Amino acid sequence: MRLKGVAASPGVGLGRILLYREPDLNFDKVVFSGVENEKKRLNAAVAKFKEEIALLAAAAEKRSGASQAAILTGQVAMISDPYMISRAEELIAKGQVAEAAAAEVAQGFEDMFNALEDEKTRQRATDIGDLKKRLLGILLGVKRLEWSEIADDAVLVALDLPASVISSLPMDKVLAFATEQGGLTSHGAIMARSLGVPAVTGLIGLMGQELKDGQPIVVDGSSGEIILDPSPEESRDYVSRRQAWREDQASLKIYLKKVAVDKDGTRRLLGSNIGGLADARQAQEFGSDGVGLFRTEFLFLDRATLPTEEEQTRIYAEVASLFPESEVIIRTLDVGGDKQPVAFDMAKEENPYLGLRGIRYYQVRPDILKTQLRALSRGAAQYGNIKIMLPLVISLEEVTFVKALFKEVVAELASEGLPHAEEMPLGIMVETPAAALIIDLLATVSDFFSVGTNDLTQYTLIADRGNPQVNHLCDPFHPALLRSLKGVIGEARKAQTPIGLCGEIGGDPRMLPLLMGFGLSKFSVNPASLARVRRDMSSWSLAEATDLAEEILTLPTVESVKARLKKALDQRGKTS
Repeated sequence: MRLKGVAASPGVGLGRILLYREPDLNFDKVVFSGVENEKKRLNAAVAKFKEEIALLAAAAEKRSGASQAAILTGQVAMISDPYMISRAEELIAKGQVAEAAAAEVAQGFEDMFNALEDEKTRQRATDIGDLKKRLLGILLGVKRLEWSEIADDAVLVALDLPASVISSLPMDKVLAFATEQGGLTSHGAIMARSLGVPAVTGLIGLMGQELKDGQPIVVDGSSGEIILDPSPEESRDYVSRRQAWREDQASLKIYLKKVAVDKDGTRRLLGSNIGGLADARQAQEFGSDGVGLFRTEFLFLDRATLPTEEEQTRIYAEVASLFPESEVIIRTLDVGGDKQPVAFDMAKEENPYLGLRGIRYYQVRPDILKTQLRALSRGAAQYGNIKIMLPLVISLEEVTFVKALFKEVVAELASEGLPHAEEMPLGIMVETPAAALIIDLLATVSDFFSVGTNDLTQYTLIADRGNPQVNHLCDPFHPALLRSLKGVIGEARKAQTPIGLCGEIGGDPRMLPLLMGFGLSKFSVNPASLARVRRDMSSWSLAEATDLAEEILTLPTVESVKARLKKALDQRGKTS
């Protein structure tokens, strides 16, 4: 039987199923022992939680780097949020046992994040669910699973695999992961990629199958497919595919720290898209040319209170310190749509994607933007490599509004005697058709541009990428979007305004030569994609890329575009 899911971590794993079973965390029979005693139990469990996570994080850092350890320590930050503890203590004061209080508070956050459509945002729900289960296990005295009996050909199959579970595994024995839940940006998937373990997530209905420990299974993390009880022919086929993948991975090693150059030897900047310090550290480990996009909304989503100016200043400065010789582009808060932090109490809208989101929210809450601009200016004081980028711009007036507010901020910081940057480059995300059509005008008030292909695609094609009924229409290889990209890049170059691209499509080997042919020389992708993009980039000369791009622009349909690109890549020995 074959099941299709999300290709979360490339490679092929052939082995036997090891089912991961959640421990029994039922607390119905726990007896309330008094308010003060229940609070003591809660705080003791929180302290034990932090201790366990610290040990797992240390092991993760030793095994796969600081960025993976930071995924775990992020749970410590969550549980340290004063709101979570105080809210749980309030429930205890009303007569709930520590287990019920902790579960109710965590569940509230878990439900909130699960309701959001953005995959990376929903990952917070998995992290909080992991936190809840570990904390309940400590309170209940449930023994954590031991992995000493794992066979050497284990393929771990589960409903979901949180980061803390993966960190406790003997990775010399686990060949692959397969989970019913999770996605490409889930922390389990990120850790799998970091460890080089094939993984498929989002396998709907997986746990509804009659699975047994020891059952043969194939996990193809490159195609997003698994095979239960493969035939001898299928097994032989996937043994060959596994060998091919291993050879491909070996070829990437030489690109881990290389600079990005094309076939002509021309230098091209290749930065990283990040959501916080963990991603930034991973980007540094993989030799990134700075940060092409720091999504700061993730600093606001994990909490019930707004991050302070001091907290933001510290984080921005630390990211800047990781790339002292490269630019760090930090996007100001982008809320609305599917990103609605609980601390904001945003009003419900009929169509939030076309409502009060992105830069429009600053008119309603300029205080939030002002605090962030203060933190950005202060964070840039030492290194001076931070650039500010604005989301969802459609007009010159929006940019000039932020510029005026930044001048106020600088004057305030100077009067307070705080170290800060007097001037900072200010650019915009080109992610709306309006911005694409007036790029020449926006160039008069912008220091740089960065194309955000996710939103530009869905707004250009009028298709919600989060809606399963129409997301198949949200295809970046649509001729309309390709013409838009060509026009935007051309107009920016004509205006002599630097332009890059921070959409993940920039890492697609099919799109890469088109963007190069359109004249793009700055890219920003997921840190885990850096080595592969460097390799793919080195196979194209500017002349080859330009010829292909010009030909592609003459094609009338998505299908014809993809077919021609597949042919071009196949001729170079690559797969799409």
